[in-house]
Amino acid sequence: MRRPMLVLGGLVALVALASAQTVDGRNIPQEFGTPLASQTNYTGFGDRVSSDQNWGSELNQLFVRCVNGVLYIGVTGNLEGNGNSIHLYIDTGRSSSNTFNLTTGCINCSVQGMSGVLFDHNPDYAIGVNRFDDQQGNDNIYIDIHDLVNNQSTYVGAVAVGTGANTPQGGDNSANLSVAFDNANLQGVTSDPNNIGDPSTATTGLEVAIPLSALGNPQGEIKILAVLTGGANLDDPCQGTYLSNQSLPAMNIGNTSQQFGNAAWARCPDPPFDFFPFSFAELAGTHYVAVQPCPAGPEGDVNGDGCVDDADLLIVLFNFGNAGGDGDVNSDNIVDDADLLIVLFNFGTGC
Repeated sequence: MRRPMLVLGGLVALVALASAQTVDGRNIPQEFGTPLASQTNYTGFGDRVSSDQNWGSELNQLFVRCVNGVLYIGVTGNLEGNGNSIHLYIDTGRSSSNTFNLTTGCINCSVQGMSGVLFDHNPDYAIGVNRFDDQQGNDNIYIDIHDLVNNQSTYVGAVAVGTGANTPQGGDNSANLSVAFDNANLQGVTSDPNNIGDPSTATTGLEVAIPLSALGNPQGEIKILAVLTGGANLDDPCQGTYLSNQSLPAMNIGNTSQQFGNAAWARCPDPPFDFFPFSFAELAGTHYVAVQPCPAGPEGDVNGDGCVDDADLLIVLFNFGNAGGDGDVNSDNIVDDADLLIVLFNFGTGC
């Protein structure tokens, strides 16, 4: 096996990099590295500030990595156990529309209730995760995957909250999703529009691992938006899905002088809930994060030739300091020591 000719300090960081594929809802910033989006909007769904508090939902930071044919998504924050949901709207390039009309699947009706919303990208898949806690010892998240192009919905299964377990049970997980949720966060953003807090202090929340085969094996850029919603009542057109003011990227895209309240019932066309169709496209800024195509070869195979070698090392070195692009192995939008260490740690793999 060939060895790298460079020896770098700071190899203690390899421990964190090696754990980046652990799907447990814990230590998310440490495992993923630099977030691709941070919350700059207060939470209109309540702030959980003590461990005995059973209410409060928020989205703090969004992290994405693509490694060895698997898309990893981490969202720090909280979900109240009353059916509140986190949606991940994923654009792999299959759809030419920035809206959808989903009529199938009602395990997570709130995704179906987002039909008609106008997005800033063209989502073709959605992952819906909602939480129900009956206060009798049954506290679970329930996961669905929706093909928004073909109008197909699949209930993937349930995972107990806070257990670190990541294999959904009781549904059809032929897509081989791994999902975990930890609701231990007591920090992050607040419910005060005048003092929103620090989203980077939150470390727990939702983690999802999605094999690219479950997304049609996309070859190009992948765009993702995370949204927090309440439950849904599809029998009433004015109570379709209660859309919160929590999205990542944030609705106000860093402009803390402009705070957005909850978007209320997103499907209701009548005042006072006249937000239909709600439009992310009309908000300032870009309301999705983008990751470059996921390499099919071993981790650290920058040029996709199946071998982690000197050529991959040189690509990272030549692009060192750039804001993403070639050499951004961990898809955190910066070519830095973390990318270099990944190549060194995997040097010789596949060769």
